[in-house]
Amino acid sequence: MRKLRALWMRLRGLLRARRDEGDFADELASHVALHIDDGIRGGLTLEEARRQALIRLGGVEQTRQAYRERRGLPWLESLLQDIRYGFRTLRRSPGFAITAVLTLTLGLGVVTAMFTVINSVLLRPLPYPHPERIAYISSRYEGGLDYHVTRAAQYRFLQERSRVFESFALNDVLPSGVNLSGGGEPEQVKSALVSGDFFKLLGVGPSIGRAFSAEEDRPGGVCAVVLTDKLWRTRYNGDRSILRNPITINGKSCSAVGILPPSFRFHFDADMFMPLQIAAAPRDLGHYYSLLGRLRPEITQQQAREELAALFSQFKASHGDLVDAGEIGFATGRYQDAVLANARPTLWVLFGAACLMLLIACVNVAHLQFSRALVRSSEMALRAALGASRLRLARQLVTESALLTFAGAGFGLLLTYFGVPLLLHLSPSGLPRSTYISVDLDVVAFSVALSTVTLMVFGAAPAMSKGRVNVNVAPRAASHSAPPGKAGRLGRDLLIITEVALSLMLLTGAVLLMRSFVGLEEVDPGFDARNLLTFTMSLPPRYSTTSLTWEFERELLGRLNALPGVKAAASATSLPMGAGPDMPGIVLGQSPPVTINPAYRPVSPDYFKVLGTPLVRGRRFMDSDTTNSAPVAIINASLAHQIFADRNPLGQKIQLGAGLGPEYADPPRVIVGVAGDVRETSLDTPAGITVFIPRAQVPNVLTPLMNRVLPMSWAVRTRVPPAQLFGAIRQAILSVDAQQPAADMRTMEQTMSDVLDRQRFTLILMTIFASLATMMAAVGIYGVISYQIQQRTREVGIRMALGAQRADITLLVLKKAAALLGLGLVFGLAGSWFATRAIKGFLFDVGQHDPITIIGVCVLLAACGIIAALIPAHRAASVDPMRALRSE
Repeated sequence: MRKLRALWMRLRGLLRARRDEGDFADELASHVALHIDDGIRGGLTLEEARRQALIRLGGVEQTRQAYRERRGLPWLESLLQDIRYGFRTLRRSPGFAITAVLTLTLGLGVVTAMFTVINSVLLRPLPYPHPERIAYISSRYEGGLDYHVTRAAQYRFLQERSRVFESFALNDVLPSGVNLSGGGEPEQVKSALVSGDFFKLLGVGPSIGRAFSAEEDRPGGVCAVVLTDKLWRTRYNGDRSILRNPITINGKSCSAVGILPPSFRFHFDADMFMPLQIAAAPRDLGHYYSLLGRLRPEITQQQAREELAALFSQFKASHGDLVDAGEIGFATGRYQDAVLANARPTLWVLFGAACLMLLIACVNVAHLQFSRALVRSSEMALRAALGASRLRLARQLVTESALLTFAGAGFGLLLTYFGVPLLLHLSPSGLPRSTYISVDLDVVAFSVALSTVTLMVFGAAPAMSKGRVNVNVAPRAASHSAPPGKAGRLGRDLLIITEVALSLMLLTGAVLLMRSFVGLEEVDPGFDARNLLTFTMSLPPRYSTTSLTWEFERELLGRLNALPGVKAAASATSLPMGAGPDMPGIVLGQSPPVTINPAYRPVSPDYFKVLGTPLVRGRRFMDSDTTNSAPVAIINASLAHQIFADRNPLGQKIQLGAGLGPEYADPPRVIVGVAGDVRETSLDTPAGITVFIPRAQVPNVLTPLMNRVLPMSWAVRTRVPPAQLFGAIRQAILSVDAQQPAADMRTMEQTMSDVLDRQRFTLILMTIFASLATMMAAVGIYGVISYQIQQRTREVGIRMALGAQRADITLLVLKKAAALLGLGLVFGLAGSWFATRAIKGFLFDVGQHDPITIIGVCVLLAACGIIAALIPAHRAASVDPMRALRSE
């Protein structure tokens, strides 16, 4: 307490310094006057009496300084003095200050904005108690494949045998659509099917009501649902009575048993959760789920892997018929890693690019500091001659650098605050945890830490350089005609070389991504996306058989085809660029039968006509291809080439569902056509093998499962802009089934645009970073050449006086710029050779060391540098020799 009181008294003394300074000066003057009077009375002259009085007091200024040190905090007072002087110095050089602050604002702001995204998405723990103990568990296959899915039988087995996990929870891989009706227009919402212990495992339960009971999670249990806070407020106006009144889901009465808190988030968006109702001993091989487990306290991931390896051996020994072909074990890892696996590479690459841009900004500001050093050499020498130590000079210069840095950091935070919403607008639609992205205290702390590091990078070295002042040489070196020191020239040249090298690395990455993006846009997806309208529907359980489902589809297709402006309509299990099922099968007629695992696409007869996919061989499906007719199939060109090579596949037979158990076994199907390849999942993935079957021939055992898991997809080819038909199509649907809403109505061109979101996001940001970096490099080259021309004014005047032509002077200047550019490009090429490895996974149809890109980037950057050097070169060539010599 005494120390705190003493510190407070010193601070009070410091705050009262100006008032006390005058009082002390008056008191000191009175003491001096008294001593002078004593001396005069002792017989001394006035001058001698004054001298003796000052000697007795120890000097007026020394006494004042001692008083100041006793009165306050000397280091704080000195710091405030440095800050005040720094502000005055920067105010006298507004061009330098504004340029430095703006450069640092861009660099620090961009890095801080990217850190905001990375911190919220990648670094922040999942919003559950002890999230590090939540692990994903999945089946592992030969070749190191891990699809992050497993089956219900393995879930039950692990529940019974595991000792390192305290609980398990199962959920569908993706949410499925369900129809809400009653109390207004029917609405399709997303429903996630989860096991009864799902909320217990996450450690987050309903804020109102309860989670599922054991009875509700049993096969045949009553229909129960837990609503999200968003659906509860939007659909039911936040009415708590919803927990006492039934709601209608897919035409069935259900009970809402709980409302989740507003903060609840899962790795996919869902509006409600319903129990999976898994059997006690399931043998369903055709349905895959996501499996989570919560580790017991103090259990490591390695211990979990060891136990799961042993348990898989036991499972295979006792349930060998429930193990897939090629399945070799269990895989496990942190749940957070599985959720963020797809987003992590993109965000870290962009963060690295932003850091490169910050380095370029630091180099630019460091060059500004070095260029300003000689301008202030006379000032530094004068201050040193007046008694300032090297440490005192360096501290003053570091203080000025700190003012620039933290001003840039402040404006950078402001840029981050307004820039993060723009980043969210540009970000891919599938970016996980995007709702968590916000500027918080972690971001502010990062900005302060980054500013400190930046100060050390660009502020310390120039300050140390300017702190080494020779009081005899510096005033002469401050002359405009004095040549800069060799070390100074080398330092400035290295800064420009570094800028060019870093800019080349960023620009190379941006151009490679640009070429990849253009290549993706030019890819033939295998269908025509123009004037193609798509939507989905979730069929309720009353469409429990294939005949009922096809009857509804056929009637709706007739209504859609009759609409004005519609060319043709089709239905399918899934459309290109959307999630769709696979189906294992075998190709018959070969010994041994060839095993395949193609994409499985039940479609209506006009599917290929509506999508504009050509038929390479054979025929399309017809209305006569029904349940009572011979089973048929159409394969795509990739499957025909892979299995049949040069043989004619028409008339050959395949059997789907092989390996899933007898209940899923499909009768042999005759191949009646070969369709052109369609990129089913993404544009950068080659077309895989696909089998199409008529919608009317889907096995009855699969229909309820497909209707529950996958919304039915529809495609409508229009003669008019698709948006004009949205209302008419909704009315046509309701005319067939008044309780059946449509969802996700959009054009196929919008879907294609969304597919390119990830590449577009990366490209836009990389292009922005590279453009700013190139601009800063050009400004840096301009500054270096201008400064060197200023230092060599006398030399240029002498050369021109001796007969040098303007072209000679211009060439002399450009040679220097070309040398710096050449060295920068060489080092930049070496850096790009390694840096482009980070974006290898983002490239399409272009190599990471593509020579055309590298040559083009080098030419572009060299052209920017030469153009930047032409301005000072022209100025040098325009120097009047007599005026240049006279100025010296």
